[in-house]
Amino acid sequence: MSFCVDLVSEDSFYENITLGVTKILEGDPRICNVNVERRTPCDRVAISSWEQRHSAVLPDDLRNFYASSDGFQLTWHYKYSADDILPVGSIHVNPLSELYLTPALKDLLDFSVSRQGNGPRPVLNTKSKVFELDSCRTIGKVCLIYTGGSWSVWLITREGTWGWLSDSFTMYFRMALVHLGLPGWQAAFANLPLIPWAEQLFLLLAPHLLEKVDTETTSVVVANEPGLNHIDPNIFKNSARHHKSSRQTNQ
Repeated sequence: MSFCVDLVSEDSFYENITLGVTKILEGDPRICNVNVERRTPCDRVAISSWEQRHSAVLPDDLRNFYASSDGFQLTWHYKYSADDILPVGSIHVNPLSELYLTPALKDLLDFSVSRQGNGPRPVLNTKSKVFELDSCRTIGKVCLIYTGGSWSVWLITREGTWGWLSDSFTMYFRMALVHLGLPGWQAAFANLPLIPWAEQLFLLLAPHLLEKVDTETTSVVVANEPGLNHIDPNIFKNSARHHKSSRQTNQ
């Protein structure tokens, strides 16, 4: 006996990959204008062309992601007052066509080489490839780094400081959802300073993510727990190109 399930509808697809985060945000009266862009999937030819052009085979989870959605963008606004509503939250993944070493990222990489520091750094050599996954607003760049078959995600700041984020795209995407796209969460997770004005947003909207708050300096430390960066990569296998809501079983 075989069991066949039709691919999920587009609405269900986005609800699944966001793990219900949009409903959590919409349930907070201080948050408004929650929006997830609907993007078409990349076809196999486009993905294969990217891999040939960059001489790098995408990891399975990232390939499945782009086969489901050409990038990702979730945004939301915060109501500071009745007349003061500002864009705050953002979870962004570059479309496949923008997954490459940008001039701005290359400048940061060159600058980081000259910086002295004892913190973690990726091991880069002539075979390494660095791709920009997200511009990360004014903090720096989120990089997808390929080193001879091994992939990892790092943050490189405008000051040339590195911060390790995860060993896979799936983990990074999960972390972004857990942190609700709050400003600068990548820096905080990598044990780098938070954007000062973002500290209050962490306290107001996601206090459960805080490991501790220094009452003397009012600095926030984001909890760096293993459970925050794990997700089932199979969520990316349901392609959004099939907008079916019915499910069938065949014997």
